[in-house]
Amino acid sequence: MKPLRAPDIASQVHDLAHRVHARARRSPRPRAAVADDALARVASVGSPFAAFSRGEDCAPSVSYRSDVQEGTFNATEYAALSKRWHVVASRDLRDVTFDVAGVSRLAKNELLVQWSTSFVPAKLTWLYDLGLNWPLGALKMSKYDILDRAGETSTFSWRVLAQVFKRAVFEKEMRIPIAKIEGTSAMTFDDEGRLMRHVESLVLVSMVNAGKVRNKRVMRDVLEYLDCRKPPGVSLEDWDINIESKIDVYSVPGMRQLDVDGLEDQRSNVEDATAVLGFFTLVLLTFSSVGFAWYMRGLQSEKMFREMLDTGAF
Repeated sequence: MKPLRAPDIASQVHDLAHRVHARARRSPRPRAAVADDALARVASVGSPFAAFSRGEDCAPSVSYRSDVQEGTFNATEYAALSKRWHVVASRDLRDVTFDVAGVSRLAKNELLVQWSTSFVPAKLTWLYDLGLNWPLGALKMSKYDILDRAGETSTFSWRVLAQVFKRAVFEKEMRIPIAKIEGTSAMTFDDEGRLMRHVESLVLVSMVNAGKVRNKRVMRDVLEYLDCRKPPGVSLEDWDINIESKIDVYSVPGMRQLDVDGLEDQRSNVEDATAVLGFFTLVLLTFSSVGFAWYMRGLQSEKMFREMLDTGAF
């Protein structure tokens, strides 16, 4: 038997390591470990979509179903969709945040993810920008959601707007009612930890279809969010038609084309307008008084300065 030379030993060690590595790749990982890895990944990025935006993390065939869309995609297609949804939402929704409220294991290879997406609605960006650039000094910007009012019929109120500005002027705080979309994702993985099935549901969509949403602001928040989920190659018109066929949008008061904000309660509008007029009159008088005082003080200083020049005291 010939003694092995150093190059032969190195070659055999390399071959053995390669065979062990290949066998490890073929051997299925424990399903509990698979679920734990997926759980950690989703929790770290705050979104079930951003967590599976790479083709290598998806099975060769992925089944996806949501409230407004369903289909079967290959790994590359599904990863591209997931990445697109996350990128478009990050780009188009103002000050958007993604959060995972909880993750539970339904089975050894199946997770239920409770998540939320929050953002400043497009119709309130003017107020948000005004608060960020408040001319009277920095404001404390406080955000809150209105999900607890989803079942209340909403009407525009000048009185509420006046209260927002009153708080900003006298308490240095502006409260912004943001949009919050809550959802659940049931995700199933194969033995290698790759996503193979995703069933998604939005809480508000279920509530709308059950007739439990009366607040048109909440309904508009849902539609703004779903605009970011439009698949590539689908026109906005076709996407709107698809959404309206799956969600009972017009069951929410104020969502029909002929519904006009403010016509629900004329008496309330008059009272609100009176309140706003009184508030802004107070603000105008306050700032006018301050400005007048500054002006008079300036005149007095100028008079004293002229007297000093005339008497040679300067």
